Amino acid sequence: MSVIEEFHFTDGLVAGDVIQFADGRWRGVAGAGIAMTEESFDLVEPHLRAAAPGWTADHRYGVFELKAHARQELAKRLLAEAVTLPETEAKALLFKALAAWLAQRPDGWKPVSVFGI
Repeated sequence: MSVIEEFHFTDGLVAGDVIQFADGRWRGVAGAGIAMTEESFDLVEPHLRAAAPGWTADHRYGVFELKAHARQELAKRLLAEAVTLPETEAKALLFKALAAWLAQRPDGWKPVSVFGI
């Protein structure tokens, strides 16, 4: 398995060298989410930077709340690139999984955070 394929769905905060998208704000508890290696996140980050005003590289070492509009934009960008890749390529699978997870959270009443390493 390549490092790009190393992502998984989570329930709660995951320890270790991962970056995690999860329901909720940082208060010591994270909800359902998707965690990935830093190498996988390196592929996602350019799309996140374009979709989320205020995102900086420093946020990969802390917590960043992803607003509803940014979630929708990120999902759109990930899917736009995923359809240009072979369907079974690891990068396409990662982008589709994260986009689908984000698409299930379209409104702004429930926050989504990016928890860095």
